[in-house]
Amino acid sequence: MELKFSKMLKLVVSVTLIITMFFTGQIGSRSVAQGEVTSSENLVREREITIGDRVYVIPQSDFMINYTVNNGKNLNISGIRIKETLIGGGSIIGDKWVTPDINYPITPNQSKTFSGDRFKGDRGVSSYTLEYILQYMEEGSEDWIELSRGGKRIDIFSTDINVTYKTNATGPVPAGQEVTYTAELQSEASEVIENIVVKDSILGDIGVVPVLEPGSKATVSKSFKLSQTTRSHPIISYDDPMGISGKITEAMERAAVEVVVEEEEVEKPLVLSGQVNKSTIADSEEVDFSLSVVNKGNKALTNVKLVDWMGKEVLFKEKLDPAREAPVIYTARVEPGKDYTFKVTAVEEGTGRNVQDTYTAKFDGIGAELQIINRVTPEDIAVGDVAKIEYTLKNTGKVAMVDIVVEEPEFGEVARFSELQPGQEENFSIEKIIEHDTSSHPRVYAKTKGSGHSYEFQGNYIEIAINTIEVLPLLTMRLTSEPRVLAEPGTIDLICTVINEGDIKIDNIELLLTERELNIGSILTLDPGDQETLTLPGLNIEEDTSFTVRARGITYDGQEVEFLSEPYEIMIGADIPEDEEKADNPKLSFLKKLLAVIVVLAIATAGGMVYLIRDLRLGDKKKVRKRRKVRRKNANPKN
Repeated sequence: MELKFSKMLKLVVSVTLIITMFFTGQIGSRSVAQGEVTSSENLVREREITIGDRVYVIPQSDFMINYTVNNGKNLNISGIRIKETLIGGGSIIGDKWVTPDINYPITPNQSKTFSGDRFKGDRGVSSYTLEYILQYMEEGSEDWIELSRGGKRIDIFSTDINVTYKTNATGPVPAGQEVTYTAELQSEASEVIENIVVKDSILGDIGVVPVLEPGSKATVSKSFKLSQTTRSHPIISYDDPMGISGKITEAMERAAVEVVVEEEEVEKPLVLSGQVNKSTIADSEEVDFSLSVVNKGNKALTNVKLVDWMGKEVLFKEKLDPAREAPVIYTARVEPGKDYTFKVTAVEEGTGRNVQDTYTAKFDGIGAELQIINRVTPEDIAVGDVAKIEYTLKNTGKVAMVDIVVEEPEFGEVARFSELQPGQEENFSIEKIIEHDTSSHPRVYAKTKGSGHSYEFQGNYIEIAINTIEVLPLLTMRLTSEPRVLAEPGTIDLICTVINEGDIKIDNIELLLTERELNIGSILTLDPGDQETLTLPGLNIEEDTSFTVRARGITYDGQEVEFLSEPYEIMIGADIPEDEEKADNPKLSFLKKLLAVIVVLAIATAGGMVYLIRDLRLGDKKKVRKRRKVRRKNANPKN
């Protein structure tokens, strides 16, 4: 009996629990169905760090709000919309209604989660506020119901420090003068920055700032002696507030400063000048060279040494002070047509700089002379034209010249002759295609017959400049049609005459009917003054229409050009104005006028001929009558 009672008791308890759970579930469902629509909002940061009790977003990383909507009503939710506004850094982003991409409807007891817009935090902005408004619409209604509104604060992590760099120099400073460099630090960081070391990129350490609070300033300065012009910028390094890396280093190149130091160095302190007592000589003649070595610098020169063209020492001085001169006269036998060069060297005291200078003399031979005359035709030359350079070479000296070569610096060798006797003349010419400005300046290289001394002679310098005339591309499109007007909607043939009214040839011309984007055709090339006619047949016209044609092409130098025609109107059910006919057919109009004049002249001529014949006949009759009268008088005398 006890066993049966125990089983019965367990059975009753189980049934009771099941019934209780069933009714509890039913009561809970009804509570949700008769409840409200609720939501929750959660700020999501993709890259965040926590310092102390504050959570920061890394600059340029994303953040957004996740929304969850719970439908506790007994109606379906047919729509959700949100409006998000990001405020910070002096700007407002968003501020518009957005419908999230979720499956509708949201049925009773159902929840949906979706995300708002993604935003990024910029450098230099310490924090943002993301405000939101969440609304929903019930099925069968067109009214939006506000579900929630609020805002989330987003702190942006920053270690930004603005550095202003300056010196006390107001202009060029003498070498060795002290210049004070000052760096002013302004913190735009979100956290305290510690152990800031400030250096100059060239001069070294300037100072240390132990602690820099957010928004605060600090200044460090140091003086340096400068020996040369210096351009440098500040470099800062500090402890990483996140503790990821030991030190963060930043080079502030945009804050660079330059201090100009006055340099007293003379570019050419050692100067050698000279002159000779004769310029025209015979073979192996003795000449006096008057030479002068001058120190034009501001430092003494040591080991001053002057040598001739053979390396033979002409002058030596251990020291030559500033503004002092060392003259010397050197006599040697020389030959005509050769270069004779003296060289002086020295060391600048205090700097160790090696300095030098040279002097060269050349002598003409007695009786050796070649004359060359050059002429360029035509005078006006355009790009691509052929220029003709004519030369006349004559031996105007007293000795024969051999191994004669004529060269142009711009064109190379232009002629060669084995020998020219005194008084002998040679005429020759060259032709060159001119693509750019150039010149003619002939040189003649020759030797005297027998002695073999070399000489150089020059002709006149003639500039060969291209006559730059501005050329302009211009295409004109003249439109007409067949027929000119339509009595009712139908088709026409559009006729386009393309005329090159510019100064240059245009290639690869493409014609496009602008209003309908139809290709009329293409023209391979069109020279200035030429024209081509293209026809677009079977163009459908439903109403009064205006057409324009666009032409595109390429000039000889690769320039792309484009032209647009005047509008051309096609009218339905209208007559062609007489003045338009005349304008469209000027030759026909002229022929009509000419024909009219001819007709008038013909009529006038015919009329004149009629009157002339009549008058001639009347004149003859009068003469006959007179003769008859005379005869009567003769037949009946009074006596």
